[in-house]
Amino acid sequence: MRHRLLRFNLDMLFRKKVKKSLKEYKSKKLSSDQLKQIKAFYKKRGYTKVKTYWHRFYSSVNNQFFIRYIPEDIFHSIVSNSLNEMKQWPALLDKNLSEIIFKDFKQPITVLKNINGFYYVNNEIVNRSTAIEHCCRYENKLVIKPSIESGGGKEVVGFLIKDRTTDYKKLSIKELLVSYKKDFIIQTVVEQHARLKALNPSSLNTLRIISYLKEDSVYILSSILRIGRKGMFTDNNASGGLVCGIKNDGKLREFGYFASGEKLKKTDTNILLNDYIVPSFHKALEMVKQIHSKTPYFRIISWDIAIDDVSDPVFIEYNTYRQSIGIHQLCNGPLFGDFTDELLEIGRKYKFER
Repeated sequence: MRHRLLRFNLDMLFRKKVKKSLKEYKSKKLSSDQLKQIKAFYKKRGYTKVKTYWHRFYSSVNNQFFIRYIPEDIFHSIVSNSLNEMKQWPALLDKNLSEIIFKDFKQPITVLKNINGFYYVNNEIVNRSTAIEHCCRYENKLVIKPSIESGGGKEVVGFLIKDRTTDYKKLSIKELLVSYKKDFIIQTVVEQHARLKALNPSSLNTLRIISYLKEDSVYILSSILRIGRKGMFTDNNASGGLVCGIKNDGKLREFGYFASGEKLKKTDTNILLNDYIVPSFHKALEMVKQIHSKTPYFRIISWDIAIDDVSDPVFIEYNTYRQSIGIHQLCNGPLFGDFTDELLEIGRKYKFER
């Protein structure tokens, strides 16, 4: 009963969100034939009450109709839950543990951790005074962000420290730490590759890659590039950033999209997206394939990967809960591709077992 209630609440949350997008974008309706095709496709696979809001939104925005678009309510409350049993492994989702779990992969330098209210420097517990003194030794730009249940760029702040005062709202470093209370991390800012910096220099523009873990290998489902707007520190679509699909050859697609559905062909720095080469794209894909095997508890994961100034992929974070699949389907089409029947069947079995 509890699982059904949670599933219902999650369904309502995502349906409300897409209905708002449909209204704001003034999306055109699907034809009766398109509706019949969608209903028949999903009914055959055990989903008798499929909602077509997402098919309508994606088709209106990118002018591409696909029966195999995955509705977000099915993904989040059924398929994702069947593949990622997060309640068993909550600690693994703490960003403070990433440098330990993924120690063999390049990551930003960790300056300070706060885990359940305890400060850590070099993985040793210290008091707040020592934590403050340690942070003040860094003259380069730092980033602070929540380490648990964060997303969409929420509370991700870049700052510099001078004379124990940050340039973020002129808060002292002590005031900044206190404002986050507990469960956060401070890291150095990655110096990104020149080609990615050119797209928007104020933000770290990252690759968001979704992978699927099977018994025989890790498979890439979709890759996009997230680009911040002029003056923005974060690149998240949820906070106003631009997303653009990456083709198999590492080149960008013709259009980038905002969360509203608005699309454009150029960045704020006037760079044409179409066929723009993403540096070290295949290196990033290889990193994801290697790193996913370290967390077999989660079989479908969204990875944030930066490319640094020496062309190496840098692991930033991974997401297993409420992964943003809409931006992927807008950019690249149906998320599950050749695995659509397989993943829908896994979800169907999970749905009826609960």
